Amino acid sequence: MAWYQEWFGEEYLELYSYRDADEARDQVAFFRDQSGALDGPVLDLACGMGRHMLELSIAGYHAVGCDLSYTLLRTGREQHGPMAVARADMRHLPFSDSTFAGLVNFFTSFGYFSSEEENFSVVTEMARVLRPGAVFLFDYLNVHRELEKLVEKETRTTPMGESQIERWFDRSDRSFNKRITIGQKRYLERVRGYDLDEISAMFNACNLSIRAAFGDFQGSAFERTSPRLILLGSRTA
Repeated sequence: MAWYQEWFGEEYLELYSYRDADEARDQVAFFRDQSGALDGPVLDLACGMGRHMLELSIAGYHAVGCDLSYTLLRTGREQHGPMAVARADMRHLPFSDSTFAGLVNFFTSFGYFSSEEENFSVVTEMARVLRPGAVFLFDYLNVHRELEKLVEKETRTTPMGESQIERWFDRSDRSFNKRITIGQKRYLERVRGYDLDEISAMFNACNLSIRAAFGDFQGSAFERTSPRLILLGSRTA
């Protein structure tokens, strides 16, 4: 079973509980400031529990979510009430061509797959479901920063007990890896590290035009030392 089919469950929610509604509100406000009102639905790709969907709705957008994790989607509905979500693999989105006026992809929800073709297929699907002129926000790790600041070992305390975290960069496939041990359970996170030039090439090949690259949600310009790589752009004809 692939790591992303095992990891996104109850333990994931506990480990990342600090990713809260306040953070989602600030990030959606940034999207709103950059994109304005949209005439049509906005897809939250890899929506998880739907915390960004809730804020998108409050901001006046018609939010639709998609995620592979049944646990995250179920927990989101239990906490937030009914939401327009679909359970699906991001390589094969269950939406018609040109459905959405906008798309957001938060918290490094990209680069999960073992082959370049599979990761590229995600970008292809993003472009397919967007209308010409539709806007997107893509929130991803900064490869340069992650390599310089890599913390190899860490311990965190969660309601489920202490979590031991080990991190390493695999140069053979340029992936950032994280092994999480909680009690007797062990999980893996793996994300392929793409730099700005590589992502730009993929996006351009799929008619996704990048108009700005930010380093954080305060609007700072992207630099090698930035904590994030946040891309804003639109789907060209």
